[in-house]
Amino acid sequence: MRSAVHDRVAELVPRIREGAARTEAERRISTELLAALMDTGLFAASHLGDPDEHAAELLHVVHALTGACGSTGWLAAHAGATPWLVDLLPPQSRQALRGPSGADPIVAFSLDDGGRLVETDDGLRLTGRWTRVTGAAYAGWLVLCVRLPAAGAGRALGLVLVPVAECRLADSADTIGLSAIGACEVGVEDVLIPSGRWCALSGEHAPSGLLPIGAAAAMALLGGAQGALDDHCTQMRHRIDRTHGGEQIRTGDRSPTMIGRAATMLDAAQLLLQGPDVPDALPQDPYEHQTYAVNRAVQATELVFSSSASHALADDDPVARLWRDVRVGAREAGDLTARLRMLSV
Repeated sequence: MRSAVHDRVAELVPRIREGAARTEAERRISTELLAALMDTGLFAASHLGDPDEHAAELLHVVHALTGACGSTGWLAAHAGATPWLVDLLPPQSRQALRGPSGADPIVAFSLDDGGRLVETDDGLRLTGRWTRVTGAAYAGWLVLCVRLPAAGAGRALGLVLVPVAECRLADSADTIGLSAIGACEVGVEDVLIPSGRWCALSGEHAPSGLLPIGAAAAMALLGGAQGALDDHCTQMRHRIDRTHGGEQIRTGDRSPTMIGRAATMLDAAQLLLQGPDVPDALPQDPYEHQTYAVNRAVQATELVFSSSASHALADDDPVARLWRDVRVGAREAGDLTARLRMLSV
């Protein structure tokens, strides 16, 4: 999948990889790099052409970005997937997202129903709290899942679009991985929600086109695992070069076998997420595809990390950094897939 967005992002990948250690140490993507990514059009709040082609391009770009820097790719997977949520909102919401210069701001989201809309004399008002919202620190707007005013039995859910300026942001707890994704705890207190900035998600309004959101998160983890594999192979080549070809593989060394298994896992999982034809032996449920891919990313990264003791001896080892990112991201991807499945019923 090649497009102007793809080509612009590809030009940034070497710069992102070079600055990945600094990004993790500072726990923030630099303003300059963030601006460059926004200029590519990757974070547009509306689809870039056909939605299916957009989804395929997003997966490809996210895979490349996460292989260079776990945090940057994870942010791209989330912010790049917001058009599928914005599609569900009224047209007025898309108009509100257009900045004065015509450029879309970053839109972050949470699908946890952490707040409630309440009917008042002057309209619907929102109060709630959402924990660890990826990208909130970089965003101009938030799409949040909420509980709607009671309308009979059961619990009706919806989405609201809220400007970050009307929210309280607090840093989330530090994690050992994905430290620069701009995750924040978001608080909203009695904020008026205009009629054009919310929609229902339950019953006849249940969404059916949210698969790309979970697929992007799963692909981000596959990209991180592939990046760890590629970095490991590069390190091994350098070791051989330094010994002028004298590096020996010890009898009984299982490292090549482990690396081969990891590569096979990643190839299969990536094809499962991207390909329309699924072998009968693999899960047939698209959300199970995402779970399968996440699990394979974790397993493959564990194999790569365990294949050489050197990866555990330095904080700035790129394999160790991506191993941490994949481990943390797997938990969040699992939660996201569960929420998407629930909302699509």
